Amino acid sequence: MKSRASNLSAAFLRCAGVLLVVLGVVHSIATPHIADLLNGSPTDVYQRAVGPTLLNHVLVGILLLPLGFTTWLASSAGNRSQRWARQVLILNAIIVLTFPVSIALFMRRAEYYHAPLFLAGVALTAAISLLMVVAVSVLIRNEPV
Repeated sequence: MKSRASNLSAAFLRCAGVLLVVLGVVHSIATPHIADLLNGSPTDVYQRAVGPTLLNHVLVGILLLPLGFTTWLASSAGNRSQRWARQVLILNAIIVLTFPVSIALFMRRAEYYHAPLFLAGVALTAAISLLMVVAVSVLIRNEPV
């Protein structure tokens, strides 16, 4: 039973790793649309905000790629029982769990929730964070170090 639960958890974590990479790609695809979101702003606000906002969006997209890859790598059969892999999985799960909280805190305007790419990102983020926390918990309980 424990081996089955561990294998299922590892499969979920590998899936979460792939989904994080997909989220990074979705984030990158959405980047060109950021300037349009700021378009209704006064000119001086737009001039000051567009560069940092685009940079932030690009950096988050880029950083999601190694987050997903390390989750995928640490949950592989040969690595998941090693101490470093467990630490990576725990840390990555904590980091990903902060994503939905951050979205709720900072994205308060209703119009954001009408954009298909944004909604896809929110759905992926919520699914990934829940998936990772449950899978890491099960994996830690069932896999000996």
